[in-house]
Amino acid sequence: MGRDALSIRTCGLSRNLLRSALLAVLMLATNPGAAWPYLLPAIEPHGRVGVFTSVGRDQSEFADRRVRTHKVLFHPAPRSPQQLAAQSGAESQGVPKTFVDMTPAELAKQVPELKHLDPAGSQDMLPQILARVGTTVVDFYDNFSNTTCTEHIISTVDTPLKTLEAHYNVKFNYVALAKRGADKTRLQEFRTDSKGGLVQLQSQGAPVTTGFVAMTVHFHPDYQRDSRFRYLGREMMEAKNTHVVAFAQRPEVARHVGGVEFEHKTAIVFLQGVAWIDPVSFQILRLRTDIQRPELNVDLRGETTQVEYSEMTFKQSGKTLRLPREVTVSGQLSKYVFHNRHSYSDYRLFVVQTEENQKNP
Repeated sequence: MGRDALSIRTCGLSRNLLRSALLAVLMLATNPGAAWPYLLPAIEPHGRVGVFTSVGRDQSEFADRRVRTHKVLFHPAPRSPQQLAAQSGAESQGVPKTFVDMTPAELAKQVPELKHLDPAGSQDMLPQILARVGTTVVDFYDNFSNTTCTEHIISTVDTPLKTLEAHYNVKFNYVALAKRGADKTRLQEFRTDSKGGLVQLQSQGAPVTTGFVAMTVHFHPDYQRDSRFRYLGREMMEAKNTHVVAFAQRPEVARHVGGVEFEHKTAIVFLQGVAWIDPVSFQILRLRTDIQRPELNVDLRGETTQVEYSEMTFKQSGKTLRLPREVTVSGQLSKYVFHNRHSYSDYRLFVVQTEENQKNP
């Protein structure tokens, strides 16, 4: 993966103008969807748009998202009293078990990848595993370098009648940037075309998802308290007898939450998941996330994301990062069942270079 860094070179007449222009470019590039790891334009007969985010912003930030995001694709908002009442009614009918609460037999049925799991006899190892994997996640974010890669997306939608012919089968440059500030976990992720222009994703007959680089945030020490964890046991993966750990967000305290918008309705969703962890390096080799329960307010019946990671070494910096290699997303939104496959290759550094041409007055 040691290709030359992708760079953007800018020239200006003065330092102040250059800074202003560069700031405008970065705001344009990172604003529409960059702060939201999943972007899902849903399919509707009259072109109405829906958005799903699996790892979103703090719940406290939902209220002002309209001010800082694209006016068409993003209108997340806090749950209204009516929405809360509807959810309360759904909860009174029974709350589904999370991965943390299921028996081994229930887990094997819900998560087929665990059919060869050797169940843990106790939770004694859980604190040590969380501490070790937390260290690797901190190291990832603290040492993250701005990256870009080639992304290939194949997306199809099944209706009650047939699989839609309209689908995505396209390539983009996928960019992930470290965001300035105290919280280094908030990466900015977006797509560009071959000329470096920001790609504004639009619904073309199939849903599109984006933003998988920052999904390990649930295992960051600063965010582990937002979830409940359970040590499931050991399972072979990539010739390694991995540790398998489940998590489920705690709705009352979770900060990195998901949001759904469909047919002008919005809602918050919470995640559960399973991580397969290298027993030596304590790197996450594979991660699966699911929504904890159907979100009736927007008719999101289910959503599963599975990420496979590989080590990518950059010759320019000598750094090695574990980044997504392949991602599959499947779910059901209203009557539509969607299947997305994202393949990532040719990782390289993303560098913004600036030059100045001062003119004499």
